Amino acid sequence: MLKQVLRFNKKYNLFSMGNRILLACSGGPDSLCMVHIFLRLAVKFDLKLFVAHVEHGIRGASSIDDADFVKDFCHNHNIPFYLCNVDACGYAQQRKISLELAARELRYRFLYDMSKKLNCDSIAVAHNRRDQVETVLMHFVRGAGAPGLSGMQPKSNGIIRPLLNCSRTAIERYCQNHELLPRHDITNEELVYTRNNIRLKLLPLLHEYNPNIEMSVVRSAVLIKDMNDFVVEYATKVYEQCTINQTDRISINITTLKQQHIAIQREIVRMAVTRLHTGSKDIESVHIEAALSLIEQARTGSQINLPHGVIIKVEYDKLIVTSVVVINVQEISPLKLSIPGELNLAGGKNRIIAEKISFNKVAADRNECYVDIGKLQVPLFVRFRKNGDFFYPRGMNGRKKLKDLFIDNKIPREKRDKIPLVCDAGGIVWVAGIQQDNRYIPTAATVDFVKLTII
Repeated sequence: MLKQVLRFNKKYNLFSMGNRILLACSGGPDSLCMVHIFLRLAVKFDLKLFVAHVEHGIRGASSIDDADFVKDFCHNHNIPFYLCNVDACGYAQQRKISLELAARELRYRFLYDMSKKLNCDSIAVAHNRRDQVETVLMHFVRGAGAPGLSGMQPKSNGIIRPLLNCSRTAIERYCQNHELLPRHDITNEELVYTRNNIRLKLLPLLHEYNPNIEMSVVRSAVLIKDMNDFVVEYATKVYEQCTINQTDRISINITTLKQQHIAIQREIVRMAVTRLHTGSKDIESVHIEAALSLIEQARTGSQINLPHGVIIKVEYDKLIVTSVVVINVQEISPLKLSIPGELNLAGGKNRIIAEKISFNKVAADRNECYVDIGKLQVPLFVRFRKNGDFFYPRGMNGRKKLKDLFIDNKIPREKRDKIPLVCDAGGIVWVAGIQQDNRYIPTAATVDFVKLTII
């Protein structure tokens, strides 16, 4: 088995001379086998090893005994040992997630923290071939796309899986041959967990149809991974051509997107979501398909909501991926604007300035306007839009809904709530940066003027 691990390491470059490696050890057969193998490799590769154990607070005294077992093993083999006690049940209730997911999140949080503190090159976890099969089947049942069906990778995000190509039978035989006495986690037999159900019920059933089901699933995962790598590589090139990336918003040109094969379309949308949210753990194929259906409709304003507050919608010829939180404009109090005076809005991103001047001037652009101070019902104040807002646009007869003005100017829906409105007691004086109200325009008889500027 040692040779098998060495071949796997050579193929995927999991570790090299002088590496510092944090070994995650639960005390079970897989992780105990992994720690023992690394002890044998430590001298040959000049490895500096550390062991981390997370006690999840789930199984009472048995869980504490597991921690003590791993601690004693490390002490007997002169390996630095690090323990973290967590309340997985409380965390699951607080976050409203499954106990299985809560334990995983807490475990990896500790592993990454310790790896950083110890300046490790990688974190080694003891996932084996059967774990890989269970993972692929879990993703298949949930309707995952190619990334999910590719399963776990030998090396990813600072994690290495040196036993991923080893069977559970080989691992148990290794423990027997080297007189290792691993702990047994009774929760691995409880059918309340999805993974346990797949291992204890689904896999035995599949074995009846194919005795080599584990190898078949693993081979399929490798083939899917290879095909997905090609799709990702090609999609990345197209992505750069058809997207505009901003901090909280990614715009995808629909025309360019629709020219691509459907597999490329899916990957580009997935890339946009991943880059915006920095991860796509809860983004499944059903979400991507729903996003692509928006393209077929091509109806401005249509949108879908994804996990983690991600919104995908259509804006004219663009597919927008955003996580902008819409402001509840009804809860924002109007702010007084003195003449002269200025206001800072939206955390300093917009500044409205009011200046009293004695001459009229043609506005240089939409970011400034001039009004007749004699027509104002002072004081001025600044607010954001409300339902039913209207005004009298400069150059037009009659009034117009503010909503229609935004539509005519193709203002994205999530930006409309952030456009300042300079008002007086009579209504909107200036839709800042867009349009001035006709009722306040200076005339030849105007003596005093107010210059309004947004910067």
